[in-house]
Amino acid sequence: MHRRAHLTQLAALLLAGGLPLGNALAQRQYPSKPIRFLVGFPPGQATDTVARMIAERMAQKLGQPIVVENKPGQGGSAVMSYLMQQPNDGYAVTLSATGAVLTNLYLQKNLPYGLDDFTPVSLIGDLPLVLVARPDMPFNDLEGMLAYAKANPGRLSYASPGNGTTAHLTMESIKKESGARIVHIPYQGSARAIADLMGGQTDVAFDTMPVTIPHVQAGKLKLLAVGHSRRLSEFPQVRTVSESGFPNVTASVWIGMFGPKGMPANVTDTLNQTLVDVIREQEMTRKLESLGLFVRTFTPSDFGKFLKAEAPRWKQAVVNSGATVD
Repeated sequence: MHRRAHLTQLAALLLAGGLPLGNALAQRQYPSKPIRFLVGFPPGQATDTVARMIAERMAQKLGQPIVVENKPGQGGSAVMSYLMQQPNDGYAVTLSATGAVLTNLYLQKNLPYGLDDFTPVSLIGDLPLVLVARPDMPFNDLEGMLAYAKANPGRLSYASPGNGTTAHLTMESIKKESGARIVHIPYQGSARAIADLMGGQTDVAFDTMPVTIPHVQAGKLKLLAVGHSRRLSEFPQVRTVSESGFPNVTASVWIGMFGPKGMPANVTDTLNQTLVDVIREQEMTRKLESLGLFVRTFTPSDFGKFLKAEAPRWKQAVVNSGATVD
């Protein structure tokens, strides 16, 4: 009887405070049902690959299934718009990259969201882009590609995972600095873009290591440049974008986890701690680094501060590139 009276008093206090009892209990018991990881690109793209790796291990720790749902479109913005409409109870979160969260704010008109419309959970890590080409192209590095493009203006084409993606901005920035004319062919996601590159429909592409390096290793693509601050240990002969004459061009993305605005602190903290624990496990860190993702994490508060600091830099990157979304 004493326990029942206590629960009755607790319910009365919660209701008096305007907090529905069901929501309060759901928060206390989180998670009590499957969680959805929303990804703004099709299967096979880097964010999707990382999401599926992390989801499996987080599900084991949380004791609930985690389902990865792909909702591609608008360079990742479609999934952010969708997330805004979901309950902020922690059962729908997204793993999203730089483009969807920041750069699209300055590229796309009339986006229904801003940074303050989401709950930052944690950064996951940095993904440098790499520049690849078909094996039959008559150049073997970034400088050679630009020389060919200048000698054959408008003849060279490049694929990107979509308008406004970092791959798009990176190549447009290089085009602007070099004066080369290279035709942009946007796709909805990396998988189709790289497939068409290998099929001969396009000539070169910037994209992440998870979707490019296996094809480089198989001899179906060749590596021209690396968007990281240092060369890759697997390809020490390949110069970085900075070493190739473009020190001011940003050629990497980051991936982070976000929930809808107003997600309860205990839910955010549970997701953050579980995510950080999982990606800091030695085996998981090794697997992520083998994909080219360099692990970096934050507390929710520090992640929010990081995003505020990043926003002006990406706004300037959009301005410097001269890129627009068609």
